[in-house]
Amino acid sequence: MQVFAEKGVQSTRISDIAQRAGIAYGLVYHYFRNKDEILDEIFRARWDAFIRAVRRIARSDQPAERKLLSLARVILSAHRRNPDWVRVLMFEVQRTQRMLTPRRVERVGELFRLTAEMLRTGRDRGELRGDLDPELASYVFLGGLDSVLTVRALEVIGVGERPDAGERPDHARLARSVVALFLNGMAPLPDPSG
Repeated sequence: MQVFAEKGVQSTRISDIAQRAGIAYGLVYHYFRNKDEILDEIFRARWDAFIRAVRRIARSDQPAERKLLSLARVILSAHRRNPDWVRVLMFEVQRTQRMLTPRRVERVGELFRLTAEMLRTGRDRGELRGDLDPELASYVFLGGLDSVLTVRALEVIGVGERPDAGERPDHARLARSVVALFLNGMAPLPDPSG
């Protein structure tokens, strides 16, 4: 993962991976035919762990807002926990046509289906607008989180310096802000004093 993150999938060689792992070059070929198989295995293992967490959130009995908040926290904290994985996922797997195999697309599609399920349940319970299109709303919500995570990942690799380059906001507060913006839009909040 570190080599893929540093060099990019295209520029990574099997010998780079073997050297980083401290093993003989030929030993890599004992387990994998090529670097795409290595990437597939990394993607599968990491994505499966992530999607299990998303399934637990989606299937919980919490209100829609709490589910969305939990999902946003999981996604937005990913780059802090696994910056190399986020770089490879965001910049190599998601945005490279060659990497978008039907199997990977199907696996990523589960994230959108589960998010739409959360939104549909919230709509059906009366927690969200009755005219909400859950599929479209899942694209908007996850697309917004993807954009925020992309900017955060770019900051990690030294691109897109923030004006307040000091301390980063905590992921919980950032997640609350994204969910509030998604659920309430950009209209001013009503004045509680009347």
